[in-house]
Amino acid sequence: MLRTFISTLLFSGMLFSQTEAYDALKVMEPLIGEWFSKHKSQGVFEGEPKNTQIISNYTYEWVADKTAILETWKSSTEKTNKRVHVGSIVYTLDPATNTIKTKHFGYDGKVYWTGKGWVESTDSTIHTHVEELTINGTKTTYTNVKNILSEIEFNNQYTNFNQNGKRLKDQPVQKMRRVDVQNIKKD
Repeated sequence: MLRTFISTLLFSGMLFSQTEAYDALKVMEPLIGEWFSKHKSQGVFEGEPKNTQIISNYTYEWVADKTAILETWKSSTEKTNKRVHVGSIVYTLDPATNTIKTKHFGYDGKVYWTGKGWVESTDSTIHTHVEELTINGTKTTYTNVKNILSEIEFNNQYTNFNQNGKRLKDQPVQKMRRVDVQNIKKD
């Protein structure tokens, strides 16, 4: 009886201790699924064409038993379907700071880049503060602001741009629409 009680306590403790990452990341749970946007590229990122109509597809998914979120995207030109962007971000809980950290990588055109960042959230807005470096040495910092409007749409905007020490203007808002509407969880 005592052995069963101790085993139950230990097992319950392990279950409890395995929810910290999920608890921290659940602010991003409304993004889980597939999203779509049609907009003009701004030419801000090295390798990105300027003023080109593009179609962007994003996917957010839980990975590793809900201990991380993987964001992947691909953007291509509307007319020729030529790749403009492709990349991924992994969102994880950093145990040292108890904050959400990010690791980024991908291509803008033919230019490879990597980056890192951290996440802050307030109400229905998620701010991802990003530092990126291209293979050619271009250093860019910016904030990606996601404002969740409903279960089927959010606004996405890149703000506070600084590229190689030069301040750039904020980018226009991208209207993101959910593709997988039938998969929305009903409470």
